[in-house]
Amino acid sequence: MADNRKYYYLKLKESYFDDDSIVLLESMQDGILYSYILLKLYLKSLKHGGRLQLDESIPYTPQMIATITRQQIGTVERAIKIFLQLGLMEQMADGAFYMTNIELLIGQSSTEGERKRRARQANRLALNPGGQMSAHCPDIRPPEIEKEIELEIKIERVRNGTRRARHFWTLSKCFSVCW
Repeated sequence: MADNRKYYYLKLKESYFDDDSIVLLESMQDGILYSYILLKLYLKSLKHGGRLQLDESIPYTPQMIATITRQQIGTVERAIKIFLQLGLMEQMADGAFYMTNIELLIGQSSTEGERKRRARQANRLALNPGGQMSAHCPDIRPPEIEKEIELEIKIERVRNGTRRARHFWTLSKCFSVCW
């Protein structure tokens, strides 16, 4: 049976490091280290939707964060204080920390989704080995639907043609009576 695990990933925009809070963070003494800790905390919070916790019921403490980020406890405590001031992190009522901007950075996939993505990429390369986009894109709609649409268009043309013929016959009859 296929293994269908979920994978979470962090999407950083090109302008992530140009954000005011990140620029301020990096301009501080040890700011690059704080930025590094922040990225690690974002990654650790992905599984739980932005909450920093070991499992469903155990939130991370500053000591635990220091251990998982491999930093000194004093550095982590200063970083958390700065994150809270800059609005990059919030402390919830149960003591857990929440990464505030995480919704904008989360992506999710599964092994099945990755398999399909690889298959589509292989199909694109097989159809057009030069790497250029081809005029035919099989992902847009299956050929069966294209055939159905073409059939509907032909039926509509026949119907319109019949209406035109009837309309012309009615007009010609009117003209012959009127003249």
